[in-house]
Amino acid sequence: MTLINQRPEAGEPRSWRFPAFERRTVAGGQLLAAHLPGRPLAVTSLVIDAGAALEPIGREGVAELVARAFSEGTAAKDAYEFGVAAERLGATWRASSDWDSLRLGLEVPVGELAAASELMAEAVQTATFDDDVLTRVLDERIDELSLERSQPASRGAEAFAAAVFADGSRYDCPDGGDPSSLDRIELADIRAYRAARVARETATMVVVGDLESVDLDELGRLVFDGWDDKPDDASPPVVSPRAPGRRVVVVDRPGSVQSLVLVGHDGPPRAIEDYVPMTTMSLVLGGMFSSRLNLKIREEKGYAYGAFGSFDTRKHGGVFAARAAVQSEVTVPALLDMVGEVERMRADGLEPAELAQATAYRSGVFPINFAGVMAVGAGLGDIIVHGFADDHFDKLREQVMNVTLDAANAAAAARLRPEDLVTVVVGDASSCAKDLEGAGLGPVTVVPDQQ
Repeated sequence: MTLINQRPEAGEPRSWRFPAFERRTVAGGQLLAAHLPGRPLAVTSLVIDAGAALEPIGREGVAELVARAFSEGTAAKDAYEFGVAAERLGATWRASSDWDSLRLGLEVPVGELAAASELMAEAVQTATFDDDVLTRVLDERIDELSLERSQPASRGAEAFAAAVFADGSRYDCPDGGDPSSLDRIELADIRAYRAARVARETATMVVVGDLESVDLDELGRLVFDGWDDKPDDASPPVVSPRAPGRRVVVVDRPGSVQSLVLVGHDGPPRAIEDYVPMTTMSLVLGGMFSSRLNLKIREEKGYAYGAFGSFDTRKHGGVFAARAAVQSEVTVPALLDMVGEVERMRADGLEPAELAQATAYRSGVFPINFAGVMAVGAGLGDIIVHGFADDHFDKLREQVMNVTLDAANAAAAARLRPEDLVTVVVGDASSCAKDLEGAGLGPVTVVPDQQ
């Protein structure tokens, strides 16, 4: 055995290309297919323009309910029979919504792609959405949300969204809804959202796997033939931040020995020219173990196991947020340190060594992000949602590898707004609210945990 006392140097990044794929129009529907030789596992899925951003105001969470109801009974099968049919194919059914899309489909052996596509079509076209099914799905989601809100991270994300975005803005509550929005949802609302947004015109089929012996036109016809639903026109969602300036919200959890802290503001949408410089800068700030936030909060001060910060870019907007979980007695010092790192990044930018480390890390993990059929399918879904060019991911990695210090520093100056930071603390208000009032982080509002 040979021992070494010097860390190996990183090598030059290897060349990489996103898997080649083709576009087809089949039976009036759009299909994207990526052939991955030697991959016996495949994906057949639909990416539908029915994300949470298009939900009616006051009915937030309805998109996720629609996604969950598709496998709970069709014209030919009840929920149990649908599950058995998927198991007989060796398939795994997945359906969920995010801000910008509703995605559903099956991971299945390549030899069962046709049968799996037919089962997917049965779900999306003939799901019954019966009263008892929708009532159960809604009740389960309400119970699930209650459990989620018992966790500081979920409660903090909810409070942060409400503090950053104006009332009536679609981003002012999480994409899965909150207790008040779920309480307002009627069964008719679930059916109405499905009817308004789920149709052949709003859906794109994605197929990934070893497709050498697969008839893609047949798969497309299985899904799109006879699918005659007509979607409603959708208006872009209202995305409006609250008035500028700093402010603090404390979600009071009496007796809590820890505080979850979040610091941030609204951010840009995904389709911005400085996306790569901005996200590279945010890696240095809070996206890696060696980031400034983690080194300050964890390594230097010992306040937390980790501190992180990043941009969440969506189709119509986004947020920047830094976060950590700290002991209650150091809530204010930790917050001041986090704010200080945001201010320092905005004012001084990156060091050359920091940029080199972030670039090497990001370009190195980039291919790993697309290592399996599900990951490639997700990448194709992003191309669909955002209207990216076919060579988007190839160019994106090139941009990552070639981002300059000037560009990253310009992004820090343009995209970070320390003067508008919103602070959210989920913890014991009696241990921190008074100190927060004199910390220079803005006016302090205390709200109950369960409201």
